Amino acid sequence: MGFLATSASFCYFQITGAQNPLVRNELQEKLAAEGFRSIEQSADELSTGWVELDNYDNSEFETEPSCWRDHYFCFALRQDRRKVPAALLKRQIIQLGDQFLANKPDLNFIPKAEKEQIRDQARSSLLARTLPTPSFYDVIWDTETQLLRFCSLGQSTIDSFQGLFHQTFPGLRLQLFHPLARAAKVIPEQQQEQLQQTNRAQTESVLEQIEANRWLGVDFLQWLFYRTLNSDSRYQVTTSGPLLSGQPFTAFLDNRLVLVGGGQEGAQKIVVAGPQDHYLEVKAALLQGKQLEEATIHLQQNEDDGWKLTLKGEKFQFASYRTPMIRPESDPNDDPQAEAEAAFFTKLAAIEEGEQMFESLLKDFLQLRLSDLWTEEQNSIASWLKE
Repeated sequence: MGFLATSASFCYFQITGAQNPLVRNELQEKLAAEGFRSIEQSADELSTGWVELDNYDNSEFETEPSCWRDHYFCFALRQDRRKVPAALLKRQIIQLGDQFLANKPDLNFIPKAEKEQIRDQARSSLLARTLPTPSFYDVIWDTETQLLRFCSLGQSTIDSFQGLFHQTFPGLRLQLFHPLARAAKVIPEQQQEQLQQTNRAQTESVLEQIEANRWLGVDFLQWLFYRTLNSDSRYQVTTSGPLLSGQPFTAFLDNRLVLVGGGQEGAQKIVVAGPQDHYLEVKAALLQGKQLEEATIHLQQNEDDGWKLTLKGEKFQFASYRTPMIRPESDPNDDPQAEAEAAFFTKLAAIEEGEQMFESLLKDFLQLRLSDLWTEEQNSIASWLKE
């Protein structure tokens, strides 16, 4: 789903190496150079390139409004892919094989080399008659903070995006905004050293930073699970963003939790979905050593304004991130471009408000996790699980 959809998924990246200020027309030219090219009139299997956020059929980026919203650089990744159904391909191969043997009455079977040629011929023939299926993934790049939001969590899609981004902007480095990096962003200066002492990675490799520090997502979700069932779930905004400092909100887990842990026959996954009274199944799984790795978090300012996201604890990605959407009033006489910008900034504000509440929640956890009181909290959680 796209950025403006009611619900969207976000993978976060931090960009380094960018000059300040960025030259806007140069960025537009680089996008256009790697713009999407249609394969509808060819037999190509895949085409990947950039398109405009408001027009997935346009890859020219001729004007500044086509990709700029104030200091946000906005565009989309488009992938058109042809895929031949396996059953159809098998049938075509059999038909071509029968034709080959009919033309070669002296042969009782198809030689291996000819089999490969027949398979390639069948596939090429079907690809030429198959329309490509398009997919679109929005990109929102905040050029002031160098934070980039990519609207997909599929690993193959993320890999394609990263590859094309580095090809388009060779002087820039795109790095996953992993949990420890987000933690470093929200905690105060005096606790930075304590945070680094908890870093279990031996190198700066992002993959190692993620894998070695899985504890951060696990501990955070278990703490929030405990708080959900043993507190009033009230918090205050304590990080920077569009909401006022000290503004109250509630946060709790509900609807869906995923636990992962080892078993006698290998890794096991338990998914608990739907409303629960006491989460006895989850408590039992935690007692057995399984770990919370994914959960749906609800954030609320009041009964009418609610945010919901499924947090992927390993990378702090937001899946199915739903915000309250206040649509700007439209008038038939309004400029369509102005209306599109109004819708963009309304949605962006809602997204940033939810992110600010999430980071305030994370900050509360980290301040406890990095303090001498964490051992006491762990003991309280352990005792409660046994009840």
